[in-house]
Amino acid sequence: MNKAGNFFIRLVKGVVIGIAAILPGASGGVLAVAMGVYRPVLDAVTSLFRNFTKSVRFLIPLGLGGLIGLLGTSRIVEWLMLNCRREVMWALIGMVLGGLPSLIREANERGFKKRYLLGALVGAALIGSVAIAQEFLGNGEALPFNAWTAALSGALIGLGMVIPGVSTSFIMIYLGVYDPFLAAFNRFELDMLVFAGLGALAAVVSLVALVKRLFDRRHGYAYYGALGLLAVSVVLIFPGFGRGWEIALDASLFAACFAGTFFLCRLSGEPSVAEDLLGAAKPADPGEKRPG
Repeated sequence: MNKAGNFFIRLVKGVVIGIAAILPGASGGVLAVAMGVYRPVLDAVTSLFRNFTKSVRFLIPLGLGGLIGLLGTSRIVEWLMLNCRREVMWALIGMVLGGLPSLIREANERGFKKRYLLGALVGAALIGSVAIAQEFLGNGEALPFNAWTAALSGALIGLGMVIPGVSTSFIMIYLGVYDPFLAAFNRFELDMLVFAGLGALAAVVSLVALVKRLFDRRHGYAYYGALGLLAVSVVLIFPGFGRGWEIALDASLFAACFAGTFFLCRLSGEPSVAEDLLGAAKPADPGEKRPG
């Protein structure tokens, strides 16, 4: 495919990932994995100084698309969360669960071992401990939205982009900072956005090299850890059931979003782009041999 075609495809993928980053229940990292750009992005970021031109050429359309996705959907999402919260949560739980088969395939790419389930337990325990700490320290009340929690929101968004399977908007909703963050974003409250941007930058810079090494060298444990995080996040944000016709509406939204994400995640990715772009083969995991 020519360069213009590659640019457009990555732009569209960036838009989808950007929308997922702002939607509660979605995971930009999961969709990045499903569409074949997660590992190449990690490679491009960690090789930015070594292969600056090639890395930037790959990252620009994804970043531009992500910005378009964020700016184009934030007001719609804010209105929906204010007026149709339960329905939105059922739709978005369907969206997240629809991406699970793709994430599980990626987790089992190098074969499945029962000990990988320990990773899922660790991931579940981590997010569960956050919920328990919030309940104990905050008495279940929403955190106040200020510079510190704006930075926390940005860091959580950065975390969700670096670690696939972590739907950080779920955590933000549970902590009570999602709605005020979205309002600040839509009203362009510059001071809050600066703190959020600094938090996101700090999370990405501090985690990306570590996460790349972890996912390359302990592939199965890392992905099952992400699955554990995602599973408990869904439980924490479960919206309950409606009444009468509302049950049918919730079920329809869940099924439609599950199917939509499932088929979206079956789109072919870019399996060799890391090697084509950066000229570097993925490191083998000495403890996780590929089958065959």
